Amino acid sequence: MILLAICLFLVGCGNTSSQKQDSKKEIVINIGAPKAPPTLPILRMIDQNVLGDNVKINLEFWNTPEQVIAMTQDGKHDMFALPLTVAAKLYNKKANIKLTNVNTWGVTYFVSSDKNIKNWSDLKGKMVYVPLKSSPPDIMTQYFMESNNLKVGKDVQIKYSSTQEIGQLLKASKIENAVNIEPQVTASLMGNKNLEIKFNYNEEWKKIKGKDKNIPNAGIGATAKFIENNPEVVKNFEKEYEKALKWVLENPKDAAKLAETKLGLKKEIVEKAIPNFGLEYKNSRNAKEDLKSFYELLYKFDLKTIGGKVPSEDFYYGK
Repeated sequence: MILLAICLFLVGCGNTSSQKQDSKKEIVINIGAPKAPPTLPILRMIDQNVLGDNVKINLEFWNTPEQVIAMTQDGKHDMFALPLTVAAKLYNKKANIKLTNVNTWGVTYFVSSDKNIKNWSDLKGKMVYVPLKSSPPDIMTQYFMESNNLKVGKDVQIKYSSTQEIGQLLKASKIENAVNIEPQVTASLMGNKNLEIKFNYNEEWKKIKGKDKNIPNAGIGATAKFIENNPEVVKNFEKEYEKALKWVLENPKDAAKLAETKLGLKKEIVEKAIPNFGLEYKNSRNAKEDLKSFYELLYKFDLKTIGGKVPSEDFYYGK
Protein backbone atom coordinates (compact mmCIF):
# COMPACT_ATOMS: atom_id res chain seq x y z
CA MET A 1 0.00 0.00 0.00
CA ILE A 2 2.91 2.35 0.78
CA LEU A 3 4.52 1.82 -2.62
CA LEU A 4 1.10 2.23 -4.23
CA ALA A 5 0.77 5.63 -2.60
CA ILE A 6 4.15 6.66 -3.98
CA CYS A 7 3.18 5.35 -7.40
CA LEU A 8 -0.07 7.30 -7.41
CA PHE A 9 1.86 10.39 -6.38
CA LEU A 10 2.91 10.49 -10.06
CA VAL A 11 -0.36 11.24 -11.52
CA GLY A 12 -0.69 13.15 -4.11
CA CYS A 13 -8.84 17.62 15.22
CA GLY A 14 -11.73 19.54 13.90
CA ASN A 15 -11.60 21.83 10.94
CA THR A 16 -9.90 25.12 11.71
CA SER A 17 -10.17 26.73 8.30
CA SER A 18 -12.75 29.22 9.53
CA GLN A 19 -10.64 30.40 12.44
CA LYS A 20 -9.27 33.90 12.22
CA GLN A 21 -5.66 34.14 13.20
CA ASP A 22 -5.33 34.73 16.92
CA SER A 23 -2.08 34.30 18.80
CA LYS A 24 -4.04 33.09 21.83
CA LYS A 25 -5.88 30.35 19.99
CA GLU A 26 -4.43 27.09 18.81
CA ILE A 27 -4.61 26.66 15.06
CA VAL A 28 -4.54 23.16 13.65
CA ILE A 29 -3.46 22.66 10.04
CA ASN A 30 -5.13 19.49 8.80
CA ILE A 31 -2.92 18.13 6.03
CA GLY A 32 -3.62 15.27 3.64
CA ALA A 33 -0.40 13.67 2.36
CA PRO A 34 0.88 10.40 0.86
CA LYS A 35 3.53 8.14 2.33
CA ALA A 36 6.01 9.54 -0.16
CA PRO A 37 9.14 11.78 -0.33
CA PRO A 38 7.40 15.21 -0.27
CA THR A 39 5.95 14.32 3.14
CA LEU A 40 9.41 14.00 4.73
CA PRO A 41 9.80 17.77 5.29
CA ILE A 42 6.38 17.85 6.98
CA LEU A 43 7.48 15.07 9.34
CA ARG A 44 10.58 17.10 10.19
CA MET A 45 8.41 20.17 10.85
CA ILE A 46 6.20 18.19 13.22
CA ASP A 47 9.20 16.62 14.95
CA GLN A 48 10.80 20.01 15.59
CA ASN A 49 7.57 21.92 16.35
CA VAL A 50 8.79 24.66 14.02
CA LEU A 51 5.45 26.48 13.74
CA GLY A 52 5.35 27.23 17.47
CA ASP A 53 3.14 26.11 20.33
CA ASN A 54 -0.02 27.69 18.94
CA VAL A 55 0.10 26.06 15.50
CA LYS A 56 -0.15 22.28 15.23
CA ILE A 57 -0.01 20.02 12.20
CA ASN A 58 -2.45 17.14 12.03
CA LEU A 59 -1.23 14.77 9.31
CA GLU A 60 -3.58 12.29 7.64
CA PHE A 61 -2.32 9.94 4.94
CA TRP A 62 -4.01 9.23 1.63
CA ASN A 63 -3.32 6.22 -0.60
CA THR A 64 -5.17 7.00 -3.84
CA PRO A 65 -5.98 10.14 -5.87
CA GLU A 66 -9.64 9.54 -5.06
CA GLN A 67 -8.87 9.86 -1.34
CA VAL A 68 -7.02 13.17 -1.65
CA ILE A 69 -9.77 14.52 -3.91
CA ALA A 70 -12.29 13.56 -1.23
CA MET A 71 -10.16 15.37 1.36
CA THR A 72 -10.36 18.59 -0.66
CA GLN A 73 -14.13 18.33 -0.61
CA ASP A 74 -14.85 17.29 2.98
CA GLY A 75 -14.33 20.70 4.57
CA LYS A 76 -12.04 19.16 7.19
CA HIS A 77 -8.65 19.52 5.50
CA ASP A 78 -6.64 22.67 4.89
CA MET A 79 -3.49 21.71 2.98
CA PHE A 80 -2.47 18.84 0.75
CA ALA A 81 0.68 17.22 -0.62
CA LEU A 82 -0.36 16.02 -4.05
CA PRO A 83 0.71 15.28 -7.64
CA LEU A 84 0.57 18.32 -9.90
CA THR A 85 -1.78 16.53 -12.29
CA VAL A 86 -4.27 16.09 -9.43
CA ALA A 87 -3.79 19.72 -8.39
CA ALA A 88 -4.69 20.86 -11.91
CA LYS A 89 -7.73 18.58 -12.05
CA LEU A 90 -8.99 19.91 -8.73
CA TYR A 91 -8.54 23.49 -9.88
CA ASN A 92 -10.43 22.80 -13.09
CA LYS A 93 -13.23 21.18 -11.08
CA LYS A 94 -13.62 24.44 -9.12
CA ALA A 95 -12.28 22.91 -5.90
CA ASN A 96 -10.94 26.35 -4.86
CA ILE A 97 -7.44 25.01 -4.26
CA LYS A 98 -4.32 27.11 -4.74
CA LEU A 99 -0.87 25.67 -5.35
CA THR A 100 1.59 27.03 -2.79
CA ASN A 101 4.79 25.30 -3.89
CA VAL A 102 6.44 22.70 -6.08
CA ASN A 103 8.80 20.46 -4.13
CA THR A 104 9.48 17.41 -6.30
CA TRP A 105 11.07 17.48 -9.74
CA GLY A 106 12.01 14.89 -12.36
CA VAL A 107 11.80 11.67 -10.34
CA THR A 108 11.54 9.51 -13.46
CA TYR A 109 14.33 7.40 -14.96
CA PHE A 110 14.89 4.97 -17.82
CA VAL A 111 16.58 1.83 -16.49
CA SER A 112 18.08 -1.02 -18.50
CA SER A 113 20.35 -4.05 -18.24
CA ASP A 114 21.23 -3.77 -21.94
CA LYS A 115 24.83 -2.55 -22.14
CA ASN A 116 24.36 -1.53 -25.78
CA ILE A 117 21.83 1.20 -25.04
CA LYS A 118 23.60 4.54 -25.05
CA ASN A 119 21.13 6.77 -26.90
CA TRP A 120 17.39 6.85 -27.58
CA SER A 121 18.01 5.55 -31.10
CA ASP A 122 19.36 2.32 -29.58
CA LEU A 123 15.81 1.50 -28.43
CA LYS A 124 14.66 0.77 -31.96
CA GLY A 125 13.09 -2.69 -32.04
CA LYS A 126 12.91 -2.89 -28.24
CA MET A 127 10.09 -3.40 -25.74
CA VAL A 128 9.89 -0.82 -22.95
CA TYR A 129 7.83 -1.21 -19.77
CA VAL A 130 6.15 2.00 -18.62
CA PRO A 131 4.00 2.67 -15.52
CA LEU A 132 0.37 3.69 -15.98
CA LYS A 133 -1.00 4.65 -19.39
CA SER A 134 -1.40 8.43 -19.82
CA SER A 135 0.56 9.09 -16.62
CA PRO A 136 3.29 11.78 -16.75
CA PRO A 137 6.02 9.08 -17.10
CA ASP A 138 4.15 7.61 -20.08
CA ILE A 139 3.63 10.98 -21.76
CA MET A 140 7.23 12.06 -21.12
CA THR A 141 8.52 8.75 -22.51
CA GLN A 142 6.51 9.15 -25.70
CA TYR A 143 7.59 12.78 -25.98
CA PHE A 144 11.29 11.91 -25.70
CA MET A 145 10.92 9.07 -28.18
CA GLU A 146 9.18 11.31 -30.70
CA SER A 147 11.81 14.00 -30.16
CA ASN A 148 14.44 11.40 -31.08
CA ASN A 149 12.61 10.23 -34.22
CA LEU A 150 11.23 7.03 -32.74
CA LYS A 151 7.63 6.12 -33.48
CA VAL A 152 5.84 4.37 -30.63
CA GLY A 153 4.10 1.23 -31.86
CA LYS A 154 6.39 0.95 -34.87
CA ASP A 155 9.99 1.54 -33.82
CA VAL A 156 9.46 0.91 -30.10
CA GLN A 157 6.79 -1.11 -28.30
CA ILE A 158 5.41 0.07 -24.95
CA LYS A 159 3.92 -2.29 -22.38
CA TYR A 160 2.10 -0.84 -19.38
CA SER A 161 2.32 -2.12 -15.84
CA SER A 162 2.41 -0.85 -12.26
CA THR A 163 5.52 0.67 -10.73
CA GLN A 164 5.64 -2.21 -8.25
CA GLU A 165 5.52 -4.92 -10.91
CA ILE A 166 8.07 -3.13 -13.08
CA GLY A 167 10.43 -2.91 -10.10
CA GLN A 168 10.03 -6.61 -9.36
CA LEU A 169 10.53 -7.62 -13.00
CA LEU A 170 13.70 -5.53 -13.24
CA LYS A 171 15.12 -7.00 -10.03
CA ALA A 172 14.38 -10.53 -11.26
CA SER A 173 15.98 -9.82 -14.68
CA LYS A 174 12.70 -10.71 -16.39
CA ILE A 175 12.68 -7.50 -18.42
CA GLU A 176 15.52 -5.41 -19.83
CA ASN A 177 14.12 -1.93 -20.40
CA ALA A 178 11.76 0.07 -18.23
CA VAL A 179 10.73 3.50 -17.04
CA ASN A 180 10.15 3.94 -13.31
CA ILE A 181 10.22 6.44 -10.45
CA GLU A 182 12.04 6.76 -7.14
CA PRO A 183 12.37 5.07 -4.73
CA GLN A 184 11.50 2.03 -6.88
CA VAL A 185 14.44 2.77 -9.18
CA THR A 186 16.94 2.66 -6.32
CA ALA A 187 15.35 -0.53 -4.96
CA SER A 188 15.73 -2.18 -8.38
CA LEU A 189 19.35 -1.03 -8.75
CA MET A 190 20.18 -2.38 -5.29
CA GLY A 191 18.59 -5.73 -6.16
CA ASN A 192 20.10 -6.21 -9.62
CA LYS A 193 23.69 -5.12 -10.22
CA ASN A 194 23.26 -5.45 -14.01
CA LEU A 195 20.86 -2.52 -14.13
CA GLU A 196 21.91 1.01 -15.04
CA ILE A 197 20.14 4.34 -15.30
CA LYS A 198 20.33 5.19 -18.99
CA PHE A 199 18.28 8.38 -19.10
CA ASN A 200 17.50 10.87 -16.35
CA TYR A 201 14.22 12.39 -17.55
CA ASN A 202 14.94 15.78 -16.00
CA GLU A 203 18.21 15.96 -17.93
CA GLU A 204 16.49 14.86 -21.14
CA TRP A 205 13.91 17.62 -20.61
CA LYS A 206 16.70 20.19 -20.23
CA LYS A 207 18.23 19.10 -23.55
CA ILE A 208 14.99 20.00 -25.31
CA LYS A 209 13.61 22.89 -23.24
CA GLY A 210 16.80 24.52 -21.96
CA LYS A 211 19.29 23.96 -19.16
CA ASP A 212 17.30 26.01 -16.65
CA LYS A 213 14.10 23.99 -17.17
CA ASN A 214 12.90 21.14 -14.94
CA ILE A 215 10.01 18.67 -14.89
CA PRO A 216 7.66 19.51 -12.00
CA ASN A 217 6.12 16.49 -10.32
CA ALA A 218 4.46 17.26 -6.99
CA GLY A 219 3.72 20.10 -4.62
CA ILE A 220 1.64 21.52 -1.78
CA GLY A 221 -1.81 23.02 -2.18
CA ALA A 222 -4.10 24.82 0.26
CA THR A 223 -7.75 25.77 0.27
CA ALA A 224 -8.39 29.40 -0.62
CA LYS A 225 -10.44 29.70 2.57
CA PHE A 226 -7.57 28.58 4.81
CA ILE A 227 -5.16 30.95 3.05
CA GLU A 228 -7.58 33.85 3.45
CA ASN A 229 -8.24 33.18 7.13
CA ASN A 230 -4.65 32.32 8.09
CA PRO A 231 -2.28 34.24 5.77
CA GLU A 232 0.62 34.42 8.23
CA VAL A 233 0.31 30.74 9.13
CA VAL A 234 0.52 29.75 5.46
CA LYS A 235 3.43 32.12 4.88
CA ASN A 236 5.32 30.65 7.84
CA PHE A 237 4.46 27.09 6.79
CA GLU A 238 6.05 27.72 3.40
CA LYS A 239 9.19 29.19 4.97
CA GLU A 240 9.59 26.28 7.38
CA TYR A 241 8.78 23.66 4.74
CA GLU A 242 11.61 25.02 2.59
CA LYS A 243 14.01 24.78 5.56
CA ALA A 244 12.84 21.25 6.37
CA LEU A 245 13.30 20.13 2.77
CA LYS A 246 16.87 21.42 2.87
CA TRP A 247 17.40 19.45 6.09
CA VAL A 248 16.18 16.25 4.39
CA LEU A 249 18.73 16.70 1.60
CA GLU A 250 21.57 17.49 4.01
CA ASN A 251 20.71 14.72 6.49
CA PRO A 252 19.64 11.70 4.42
CA LYS A 253 20.44 9.20 7.18
CA ASP A 254 18.24 10.92 9.76
CA ALA A 255 15.54 11.65 7.18
CA ALA A 256 15.53 7.97 6.21
CA LYS A 257 14.96 7.03 9.86
CA LEU A 258 11.93 9.33 9.92
CA ALA A 259 10.68 7.71 6.70
CA GLU A 260 10.95 4.25 8.22
CA THR A 261 9.37 5.21 11.55
CA LYS A 262 6.53 7.36 10.23
CA LEU A 263 5.97 6.13 6.66
CA GLY A 264 7.02 2.49 6.86
CA LEU A 265 9.62 2.87 4.10
CA LYS A 266 12.91 0.96 4.27
CA LYS A 267 15.51 3.37 5.58
CA GLU A 268 18.37 1.83 3.57
CA ILE A 269 16.55 2.43 0.29
CA VAL A 270 15.32 5.90 1.26
CA GLU A 271 18.78 7.06 2.38
CA LYS A 272 20.32 6.00 -0.91
CA ALA A 273 17.41 7.35 -2.98
CA ILE A 274 17.13 10.82 -1.41
CA PRO A 275 19.64 12.42 -3.83
CA ASN A 276 17.45 11.16 -6.70
CA PHE A 277 14.09 12.16 -5.18
CA GLY A 278 14.26 15.49 -7.02
CA LEU A 279 13.48 17.45 -3.86
CA GLU A 280 13.79 21.20 -4.43
CA TYR A 281 11.58 23.97 -3.08
CA LYS A 282 10.10 26.62 -5.35
CA ASN A 283 7.11 28.73 -4.48
CA SER A 284 4.37 28.31 -7.06
CA ARG A 285 4.99 31.72 -8.63
CA ASN A 286 8.66 30.94 -9.26
CA ALA A 287 7.70 27.52 -10.61
CA LYS A 288 4.96 28.86 -12.88
CA GLU A 289 6.88 28.79 -16.16
CA ASP A 290 8.03 25.20 -15.58
CA LEU A 291 4.47 24.25 -14.66
CA LYS A 292 2.97 25.85 -17.76
CA SER A 293 5.43 24.02 -20.01
CA PHE A 294 4.62 20.73 -18.29
CA TYR A 295 0.86 21.26 -18.32
CA GLU A 296 0.88 22.27 -21.98
CA LEU A 297 2.64 19.02 -22.90
CA LEU A 298 0.15 16.94 -20.91
CA TYR A 299 -2.73 18.85 -22.49
CA LYS A 300 -1.39 18.13 -25.96
CA PHE A 301 -1.12 14.37 -25.32
CA ASP A 302 -4.26 13.89 -23.21
CA LEU A 303 -6.15 16.91 -21.88
CA LYS A 304 -8.01 14.71 -19.38
CA THR A 305 -4.79 14.28 -17.38
CA ILE A 306 -5.08 17.87 -16.12
CA GLY A 307 -8.86 18.24 -16.11
CA GLY A 308 -9.37 19.69 -19.58
CA LYS A 309 -7.32 22.89 -19.59
CA VAL A 310 -4.10 24.50 -18.40
CA PRO A 311 -4.71 26.24 -15.03
CA SER A 312 -4.93 30.03 -15.15
CA GLU A 313 -3.21 32.69 -13.05
CA ASP A 314 -5.33 32.37 -9.90
CA PHE A 315 -4.21 28.74 -9.49
CA TYR A 316 -0.92 30.08 -8.11
CA TYR A 317 -0.62 31.23 -4.48
CA GLY A 318 0.99 34.57 -3.70
CA LYS A 319 1.85 37.59 -5.78
